[in-house]
Amino acid sequence: MSLSSQLSYSLDFPGLCLRDETGTKVQKGVVLLVYISYIMFGAFIFGALERDFEVQQRHLAVKAKADFLKNRSNMTKEDVRRFVQMMTSLILSGIPPTGNKTTVVFWTFTNSFITCIITLSTIGYGTIFPKTSGGQMFCVVFATIGIPLTIMLFKYIFILVYLPSEKFGIYLQHKGLNEKNVYLWKSLFFAATGSLFFLVLPPFLFTSLENWSYVEGIYYSFNTISTIGFGDYTVVSNPTKDNQDITYSILLLIWNLYGLAWIALLFNLIASFFKEMGSRLNKDTSETEVQEKKESSSSG
Repeated sequence: MSLSSQLSYSLDFPGLCLRDETGTKVQKGVVLLVYISYIMFGAFIFGALERDFEVQQRHLAVKAKADFLKNRSNMTKEDVRRFVQMMTSLILSGIPPTGNKTTVVFWTFTNSFITCIITLSTIGYGTIFPKTSGGQMFCVVFATIGIPLTIMLFKYIFILVYLPSEKFGIYLQHKGLNEKNVYLWKSLFFAATGSLFFLVLPPFLFTSLENWSYVEGIYYSFNTISTIGFGDYTVVSNPTKDNQDITYSILLLIWNLYGLAWIALLFNLIASFFKEMGSRLNKDTSETEVQEKKESSSSG
């Protein structure tokens, strides 16, 4: 089960406590500092463990292409098949066989930083992963510690994400709306503002920096913050780009954490709506059966 699913099933949306009982500002700052430091630590280790292997693989790709171009006139069908198989293997392992660069491109600090975010939020694109034994073992330990740390951080983020909607609800109460209408408008406000900041606006940035269409940007945004993570669109494994800007990486971290918290609450809200509809349907069905029994007894 993905992180967003775990969080959405564990929340009581209507009774979400917005009083600051989860710790002081200092405690929140410490948790955030530890979390960012842990991601930075993971980025350094992943880079150290994976960098040399990637350089070797890129040398292999460049040499294989050079040999193919040099001997293509004398190649048999079997030679071509082996070449295509090698290029396919490199692509599947995350090594784009384009260009003639043999120096490391992917496992830079900023790209590793984004990879750590993707790992700890359980998005799991499937296109970004460690290939060495050391990197894979470190990933197990890193995620085992980091995912619970991410969940602990969400204890504070949920309050920040839901706070504007709660304030809007208080405003409506002061205007004299009853509790049922306040909850309805508060929920609509939460869904609309969250959609704006986490689904509608981010694609404009992606269309500029990733050369995607706006629809592709929305598609990527939803797949990311919902932790579906198909992997067909990723911001870090684009072979046409070199390194990511650190500012871009930090913005992605903030958007990812807040967006994941928002959509977990949204899923819980939708689940609560379906639960309420089911309860009403069962109640109406029961009342109808009782009424039919009464009518049957009267007529008998």
